[in-house]
Amino acid sequence: MLKCLVAIAGLSFSIVALPAVAQSKVDVPLPTDLATPKVLTIGINCQYPPAGYVGLDGKPAGFEYGLVKRIAEYAFGTEAGLQTQCVNDSNRIPFLQSGKVDLVLASLARTPARAEQIDFSDPIWLSNLQLVVKKDSPINNYADLAGRTVVTPTGSTYQTWLQKCHPKANLITAQSPADSSTMLVQGRADAFAYIDIYDYNFVQNNKNFKVVGELASPAIQGIGVKKGNAATLAWINAVIAKMREEDAFYKAFAEEVKDPTMVAKYRNVVPGPKVKLDYAGVDPMECKL
Repeated sequence: MLKCLVAIAGLSFSIVALPAVAQSKVDVPLPTDLATPKVLTIGINCQYPPAGYVGLDGKPAGFEYGLVKRIAEYAFGTEAGLQTQCVNDSNRIPFLQSGKVDLVLASLARTPARAEQIDFSDPIWLSNLQLVVKKDSPINNYADLAGRTVVTPTGSTYQTWLQKCHPKANLITAQSPADSSTMLVQGRADAFAYIDIYDYNFVQNNKNFKVVGELASPAIQGIGVKKGNAATLAWINAVIAKMREEDAFYKAFAEEVKDPTMVAKYRNVVPGPKVKLDYAGVDPMECKL
């Protein structure tokens, strides 16, 4: 049974009283602060389909949500004990630092600046930037943004990348990807800059828009852990290794997206039995396309 709670900081979800499943084991013990109360709170996207969103039934959904459920099974042998907290690009790190959440799995790209604030798990996803514009827009790539208004979520790596690499663009920000895309639909922006899979989902549901631009600002994403929490970091890395062996990342994506063409593109950008990602050599702030 899913119990929905509303808090001032955002929406929280708790999963309780679910049927138990056989516990998946890892060699690293679950940290005491998680094992004793048997509660694991993970910050997730709630306005970012198909990665994370709230469905029409009011329940969390998306392929990132599928991953956090699997993590909870490794923690407790069941989804019971999993609590999810909606986060966005601007509050997910503060929530982690303050202890409001134990982990963040919310399209969190590793950057040197962020790595000074929090610890990152082993990689779980390679994401890229693209643009969404109206079908009749003259914008075809990033150079065409000069003198035009482009919107991206506050606190995203793309905000920094656009400021650095395309300073002639009129950059504005919004609180979330949903707010950013709404500004595009309302004509308050000429382009919306965000992760390719969100763009894909948006144009599937908004036929007057298209995705343009080369894949840019490649970023390796991980799960956020509070700085210095070595026990939790070791445990989640052990879980990721097991999930990689069972191909959990690709399966979660394929189950949610279903489009065979898009799913095929993600075979080598999420960990799997034959795919191992590495933070080394990937700089999301590099301007080169």
